[in-house]
Amino acid sequence: MAVHLHGYSPDDFYELARIAPAGFVTALRVSRGRPVHLENRMHPAWRETYARKSYFLRDPAIGWALGHDGVIEWEALADAYGVIADARAHGVAHGITVATGSAEVRSFCGLARQDRSFTASERQTALDVLTRLHEGPPGAISLTKAQREALRLMAGGERHSRAAALIGISESALKARLKSARLSLGARTTAEAVHAAQMHGLI
Repeated sequence: MAVHLHGYSPDDFYELARIAPAGFVTALRVSRGRPVHLENRMHPAWRETYARKSYFLRDPAIGWALGHDGVIEWEALADAYGVIADARAHGVAHGITVATGSAEVRSFCGLARQDRSFTASERQTALDVLTRLHEGPPGAISLTKAQREALRLMAGGERHSRAAALIGISESALKARLKSARLSLGARTTAEAVHAAQMHGLI
């Protein structure tokens, strides 16, 4: 299942699919518990089991990914809830997790093989691909400093008149900044623009 909330394409995940023939799942630019893009190419039976048992809340690989950068093999993780053991029972014999990002915005990916452990080269490739994807797809959305400043004030609940006064511009100039930000983000309203900017980690 792919949740397309950004401009990523299937081709962006070609290298991950190549080195993880038993499947992979990638959560990109996770902020406030929500990813900008989720690409799940694990086997359907394992996806169903993972969802039904709410493993996301207990998966040691995700716990590690939220606080570390780099690569770790699943067998090196403490599996208190049997998530990794259950994965093996579903044919996911060998796995790694790669992670990158900041405390506010994280990206991570779990990759699986049935035949053997991942090589050092494959582990580095996975991390390189994730790091590139974390930066955003080609043509990723960007905002100017002025647009971000205006959206941050709106996110903080400021009225137009007070927000304009705080940054020393006219109210019409503030509204112009917000309009250009809405256009950049493809948003119809300022509230939608604020939400989109937050999801993209821009404010």
